[in-house]
Amino acid sequence: MKKILNITLIITIGSFLIALMMIDIFNSKNNEDEKFIKNNVQEKLKIEPTPKIIPTPEATITPTPTVIPTPTPEPPSIGGKAMAYISNIHNIKPSDLKLFKYERKKWPSYAMGCPEPGKYYAQAETSGWSLHFIERNNKEYIVHTDENGTNIIECKKNLSENTVNIVKILNLSKTEEIILKRLKENIYFELETLKDKNKISPIIQYLDIDVIGIKNTHEECVFLMELEFITKTSTQKVKIICTDGSNFMKISNKNLQDEIFEIPVQLVNHLGKYASQVPFPGIPEKPDSN
Repeated sequence: MKKILNITLIITIGSFLIALMMIDIFNSKNNEDEKFIKNNVQEKLKIEPTPKIIPTPEATITPTPTVIPTPTPEPPSIGGKAMAYISNIHNIKPSDLKLFKYERKKWPSYAMGCPEPGKYYAQAETSGWSLHFIERNNKEYIVHTDENGTNIIECKKNLSENTVNIVKILNLSKTEEIILKRLKENIYFELETLKDKNKISPIIQYLDIDVIGIKNTHEECVFLMELEFITKTSTQKVKIICTDGSNFMKISNKNLQDEIFEIPVQLVNHLGKYASQVPFPGIPEKPDSN
């Protein structure tokens, strides 16, 4: 009986131990499962940072500029003066003239875009009007005038003249020296040689205009002065001012040797300070006071 009890006790203790081992294994597995679940939940619940939203800049719309049309100027009040000028010059009734075109202008000189041949004009900006008149027979008249109508020029008449420019023909713009000579006892002798650009420039400027060639009928004209224009490649001679006071010039060019040209009075006055050093032919020299 005692042996049976021992066996029973051993079995009971063994069963108890096995039960404890099973419980421990079961608890260990549960702990691992809980840890896995916990980690999985935490991973899922992990809060990722919200990405920063960069706003897209709004496109700048450049406004299209509004084109403001240039206003057409009102007909100038001096139109009546210009019409009267044309009427008087051409003996036309004012009622037969019509102003059909007009435009505000700015010109670089007092010539107002229509230089009269043989005339020198100061180089100064001049504002005014270009006026186009038409007659009943459709003949057109172009008039240029300053702002106040003080100076009126019939432009088409001046531009229709056959003119030449001495400076361009003889290439005088490249002049390096000018030898001024004066007539005395039928011989041209040297007065002065100009090498200073400030002295050469005014003479070139006065000659740089459009002039009209006239057939040389002044055979009796004896020229008081001779100007030699010297460049690096050539020498050009120009004779000016007749002894009778006529403001003409003649140039040493075979194509124009039969013509003489009127020169502006400004050039005559400018050269006068050099020519006055010698008395005019026929005028006795002042006696020596000694």
